[in-house]
Amino acid sequence: MSRSSLLGPVRPSNGGDGWLAGLTVDQSDPFFFDHPLDHVPGMLLVCAMADLVVVGAPVPAAGRVEAAISFRSMAELGPELELCVGPFEDGRHAVRIAQESELVADGWVAISSAAAPAWPVRPDRTGHPPAQASLVHRVRPENVMIGDPSVADGLVTAAVVPPAESHAMSGRRPGVHRTEAVVEAGRQLSTWLTHRTGGWSLDTQVLLRGVAVDLPLGLPHSLPLALRWQTVPISASRTEFRFDLIAGGDADGDDGQVVGSLTFTGKIMRPEVYARFRSASRSAR
Repeated sequence: MSRSSLLGPVRPSNGGDGWLAGLTVDQSDPFFFDHPLDHVPGMLLVCAMADLVVVGAPVPAAGRVEAAISFRSMAELGPELELCVGPFEDGRHAVRIAQESELVADGWVAISSAAAPAWPVRPDRTGHPPAQASLVHRVRPENVMIGDPSVADGLVTAAVVPPAESHAMSGRRPGVHRTEAVVEAGRQLSTWLTHRTGGWSLDTQVLLRGVAVDLPLGLPHSLPLALRWQTVPISASRTEFRFDLIAGGDADGDDGQVVGSLTFTGKIMRPEVYARFRSASRSAR
């Protein structure tokens, strides 16, 4: 299920130093719409923005990507969303997503290049059992991108499971972890923690409010990756999870090195609260 283009025609912004594109929302997409949704999922916005950024700032073979994006309002399934990447200023590109006159999301992205390190090669970990799909809000097993998390000594660790090469989230280069897939693994772990550690029921809605990443580029699939979280209390209605990305360790991340981080903030809503929230947000438009 290779991913078709998420973007419409790319064109210069009004000032000519940035670039714009419309977002194509395909509700039959087997990854982004793994299950029925009444809105555009946050990860679709993240991936579309990443696609637009690399139009004018190609991804180097090795280096780092740092980014932060805040979601200001719910993205509806229509009308069309417009994505904008600003000119390169102060070492970063400003990014923005709007729907008609409504600001949906904004933030920044910075990509830097570096010499590729000599990553260690470890035995294949594909035998690690995946997380339960319902706990990461997925239906199709091929869309689960973390292993079943382990809990020990106040730490929760989950293997990052790279998707098949034909998957929508497979890398731009064969055999290399795609940054957006690592971000999705983090989103799935934050959702798993909301249910398994926070005790929220499976019909709870977890709305993405913010994502911040500091990740290396060019990580090969031969290098096992894991996400690790230090146990802290989970708020009654708002979550914030910060994960370390660990490279080169065993199935539990032991003996690996911390190479990056991901931070997710979200809003937790029970079904009846979510229904009222959606009704109010639609009325406000």
